Amino acid sequence: MKKKVWYTYDDIHRVIKQLAEKIKASDIKYDAMIAIGGGGFIPARMLRCFLEIPIYAVTTAYYDSDNEGQVTDGVKKVQWLDPLPDVLVGKNVLVVDEVDDSRVTLEFVLNELSHEDFAHIGVAVLHEKIKAKAGKLPEHMPYFSGITVEDWWINYPWDADDIDEHNRLAAVSE
Repeated sequence: MKKKVWYTYDDIHRVIKQLAEKIKASDIKYDAMIAIGGGGFIPARMLRCFLEIPIYAVTTAYYDSDNEGQVTDGVKKVQWLDPLPDVLVGKNVLVVDEVDDSRVTLEFVLNELSHEDFAHIGVAVLHEKIKAKAGKLPEHMPYFSGITVEDWWINYPWDADDIDEHNRLAAVSE
């Protein structure tokens, strides 16, 4: 069984603030975020407090929600920016997800977005897992991660049925 780790909303907030500082310190000013749903929605919303740019959303399916940690046959589009809103044409966008695990979903989304007319695309993730990646990112693409973590199963507070129990587990797993 894979080791598990729990993060509280406070933990996430602190990491997002540091992530925002890294993004602001880069040479690129981003005009909008594209959150990968469902995991990237909450980190993108929290980043918006610091970056003050709008959020757009795409949703994919890769992980099997009925079998923890298992994947499906391939990444599929569930919701997409089709057609691309005119307001995003020629803009710098930051693709946001909660975790860079296998990198398969990121590769899929970035490949699909590369066919659009963006000036520049960057990537921001809350957690980057230390492990070999099946997916690849385009060379020289700006990549920002909040923190690098072991290849453990991450329990996010937004997935908790009982937030008090979640926070208790987070406190004892430190």
